[in-house]
Amino acid sequence: MERYLITTESYVYAKDDKAAKSLAGYIQGKQRKQYDNQHCVTRLEYAPFGAGFSDKNLLEGEIL
Repeated sequence: MERYLITTESYVYAKDDKAAKSLAGYIQGKQRKQYDNQHCVTRLEYAPFGAGFSDKNLLEGEIL
């Protein structure tokens, strides 16, 4: 069996940065457990609806 890398993006709703980081960590753990892979969240950005994207990575220097 061959190995492939997939890159995905998801929008999540959270009350603040801390809650968004927690949710990202939960999703990462769920993926690792369910698919036995090395799922890793590398970027988390604030993205209000209709306002575009932020260049600020909220996970800069952190490991979930």
